[in-house]
Amino acid sequence: MKHLAWACCVALFLAAVPAWGETDVTGLWRSEFYGNTVECHLEQRGQALYGVVYVNTSAGERNTYHVAGVIVGSHVRAQNGSGNYFDGDVSGDTASGTLFMKKSGVSLAMKAKRIQHGKTMPGGLEWPEGFPPSN
Repeated sequence: MKHLAWACCVALFLAAVPAWGETDVTGLWRSEFYGNTVECHLEQRGQALYGVVYVNTSAGERNTYHVAGVIVGSHVRAQNGSGNYFDGDVSGDTASGTLFMKKSGVSLAMKAKRIQHGKTMPGGLEWPEGFPPSN
């Protein structure tokens, strides 16, 4: 019985942390495009991603977007509620890919740098209920 309990504890622990060698993208990421500054506070649970993105425009406005996505190996895909999405790859503290803007049909090459590791909001982000789905 002790062996079964120990095996269950180990299984729960392994399920709660990213797989060994899997990229963990939790942190604060920063990018720029067309004079706009983008800050993405991103958290990862297994392969699920959730984040809050702030876009500070060159006109002085600040727009907030919530994103959800997945990471498989080093490949990331995250989307906001408007249907805009980022599709790319992570290598260390650099993410490179394409930002697709659904309404305008524009796609932009984008590169972001992680400037802070770990959770960036006090207590972490408040994930939407039921996300990521449990099995």
